[in-house]
Amino acid sequence: MVKFFAKYPTFGTKNNRKTSSYQQMSPYYWWWEYLRRNKDYLECCQNEGKGKLSELYKDFGDVRGDSFREWWRVKAVPLFAEKQSDIRVGEIKSKDEIPNEWNKEDLMILKISLGMDKKSIKKIFNQILKKRHSTERGRPVQKFGKSTAKYPINQNFTIDNLRIGLEVYDLYKSTREGDKKLKLWEIGVAKRLLADSMPEPKDTNGEKLIKRNRMAATVGRYIKQAEGRVENVGKGVFP
Repeated sequence: MVKFFAKYPTFGTKNNRKTSSYQQMSPYYWWWEYLRRNKDYLECCQNEGKGKLSELYKDFGDVRGDSFREWWRVKAVPLFAEKQSDIRVGEIKSKDEIPNEWNKEDLMILKISLGMDKKSIKKIFNQILKKRHSTERGRPVQKFGKSTAKYPINQNFTIDNLRIGLEVYDLYKSTREGDKKLKLWEIGVAKRLLADSMPEPKDTNGEKLIKRNRMAATVGRYIKQAEGRVENVGKGVFP
């Protein structure tokens, strides 16, 4: 069974496809989207893998297509899947069978007196297992710890922040060209970022200024975060 450190995208079946919203619940979807904003990487795609990010291209391939599902199916799973441990459940019959390199996060070794009755052994084992094991029915709980993937997900993000950040970034970039450049606070209003800072007809000049400053500051933070992520994906790091 392939396992992932974070929530993976779901697509449904051939005859019952899920909407893109299911894909967007996964940070891996947003990794793909942010990579599609990296100019150096897009240039590398344009040049069929040649350029500044040619090594990254060998893994991620051409991301210019509109089908995330196709990219995920062809390229992504080997990049993000957790490496399967060679350790299996079995009795250790001598100390020589203990792996030379191990830690308590990957392997649990117990000492059990066979003089105890089975009921007591099972009770104690279940208590220890409940504390130590972090999966439910074979699927990883979405928490952050040690990842063994080739490209691990970093821990500080929320899906909403990734989505809104990219929406703000895209709108900001689209208004840097042409005759009309939206001000930062105007972008905030367009995306309705702060409910308590949306303009109202009854606002005084002072209230307008306060709201615009709040909106501008919020938009500025989103843009800075998004720019950092767009740069980081070019280094194989996200978010």
